[in-house]
Amino acid sequence: MKSRCYPVVGATLAALLCLVSGWVVYQRFTTSAIVPSAIDLPSAESEVPKAVPASPATQPTNQPTVAPSAKPVPVPTAAQPVEVLPDKRVGTASSRSGVLRVGNPTSYPVRVALLPKQEVKQGSGKTESAIAQPDKPANYEVPAHWDFAPEEGGANGLLVSLPDRTLKLKKGDVLVAFAQDGSGRYWGPYVVDETAMPTWNPKAVEWQLILQP
Repeated sequence: MKSRCYPVVGATLAALLCLVSGWVVYQRFTTSAIVPSAIDLPSAESEVPKAVPASPATQPTNQPTVAPSAKPVPVPTAAQPVEVLPDKRVGTASSRSGVLRVGNPTSYPVRVALLPKQEVKQGSGKTESAIAQPDKPANYEVPAHWDFAPEEGGANGLLVSLPDRTLKLKKGDVLVAFAQDGSGRYWGPYVVDETAMPTWNPKAVEWQLILQP
């Protein structure tokens, strides 16, 4: 009898343990299912931040903005004209007036002709060469000429003069030379102080016309 009671008691205890274990497991699952639903989730209204009213300092105003005043730009002033005094040294372009030296180193007998430009008197009593106007030709004085034999005067030249007046070559006077043997050879015309010939000698204060062979 005693030996038969132990198996019954063991089976009863095992059944109780199974019931207790099942009840504990059931409670755990029930608690885990209830807890998430009981937690209050944040509402959509709480997630959206409310607009903060702008402070008076940040509110836009309708007052016009004042642009910074532009600095005045300095205007360059015209430079004062510098008065240039005429060069009064002997031999300058403004006073290159002198005697005439002619040389004929060629083998041709030549005639050298001079057509002096007429001078006009100014109010101060000074004279200057007449300037040709577009509608008025320049006026010239009575022409003069000199005859030279072949090689007369050579490369150094001879001073020429006029019997009735003083000879002073000036700017605008015209010189021309031509052969008198019928060959048709000629030199020029040359305009004093405008063409390469005659040349000016500032030391001797004279114009030199040396014909080229």
